[in-house]
Amino acid sequence: MKVIHFCAGLQFCNGMANTARQFVAEELARGDDSRLTNDPAEIVGGVDVVMIHGAWSPVLWKAAKRAKAVGARLCVRPAGSYDPVRLAYHGWKKKLVSLFEHRMLRRADVVLASCAAEAEWIKAYEPKIQKMEITELKRFFKLSQSDKTGQTCFITSKPLHLLYLGRRHPLKGVECFEAAVRDMPEVELRIVSDAEGGELERAWQWCEVLVLPTLSENFGRVVAEALERGKMVITTDGAPAWGDGNDYGGRLIYLKGYRLASPSTRVRLLKEAIEKICK
Repeated sequence: MKVIHFCAGLQFCNGMANTARQFVAEELARGDDSRLTNDPAEIVGGVDVVMIHGAWSPVLWKAAKRAKAVGARLCVRPAGSYDPVRLAYHGWKKKLVSLFEHRMLRRADVVLASCAAEAEWIKAYEPKIQKMEITELKRFFKLSQSDKTGQTCFITSKPLHLLYLGRRHPLKGVECFEAAVRDMPEVELRIVSDAEGGELERAWQWCEVLVLPTLSENFGRVVAEALERGKMVITTDGAPAWGDGNDYGGRLIYLKGYRLASPSTRVRLLKEAIEKICK
């Protein structure tokens, strides 16, 4: 089978593209001819499946149109793009081009969600999709799937090293995170954006706790990357894929009631979680 994965940006600091690469690796391992591109010209006759990763980009609409034109099966993985919180951000711009988004979703042979919550977001945005499937992205990481074990994570550094890994964006909650630790001398915060290679690995080695204070996330792959490395994690119900009740041996703190709360409440929830780790 010949598969094309299509993503608007291919940078190695782009989580969406890195997840697409994991799909490619999985398909290559089972014998498919699979690759990742951001060039619609590569979608030609003979391609069996085209998977679009993301939304709200003209190049994605063009890729979807070419996929249908060459007779390929069209899969769309919106990657959290239809979360109501995210739809409301610059909502007027999204409404201007919503015709193209709805058309792409309706023409897709299957739409992939990363969890049940995202599936509901997609259905609410476009009720006329042909088929919905949930793809478990945690399979790409070496994670213990056991439930609560009572294990303890031993924190050694003083001050405690907290890492936010990702870009600054109003929906990422960085400002609330900074406010939460402002009067906490027992912790040290580092914000790292667009890091790759050695810089990224040094950031991971430095931290004990990864904090993803997000308001809107389709999966939150940095959570998986942190757990895979044995780190503790604080995240929120803005990343609902991690709200399944598994705390990974006490290493995952999941803040419910965060994403729709007031900024002051978000700050309080983050501060309480950090204090819990410090104690």
